[in-house]
Amino acid sequence: MLLAPLILAGCFYYPKQVSFYDSDCRIVARKLVLEETGIGMVSIQCQNEACLLPLIPVAASALIAGSIVVAGNVIFWLEKQGACQPRHTSSNE
Repeated sequence: MLLAPLILAGCFYYPKQVSFYDSDCRIVARKLVLEETGIGMVSIQCQNEACLLPLIPVAASALIAGSIVVAGNVIFWLEKQGACQPRHTSSNE
C-alpha cells in the first residue's frame, strides 16, 4: 500500500492515435487510445495523507487524456460512419 504512490508517481497518461483496417466498412479507420508513459521513479518520504499528493498529477493526466480520448473517438466514429462503404450481401429478390 505504501509503495503505490512511489510506483504511480512516475506515470502520466496521454492520448495516442492509432489506425486500423475496418473490413466491414472497407476503410482505414482511426481511434484514440490511452497510453501511459513513465518519467522515472520518484523517491518520496511521506506520512498519512501526504502519500496521496503524488497521485494528483497522475489522476489529472488520466482525467484530461481520458476526456480527450472519449471526445476524439466520438468524432472518429462519426467520420467513419460518413465514409463507411458496407459490403453488400447478395440476396434472392
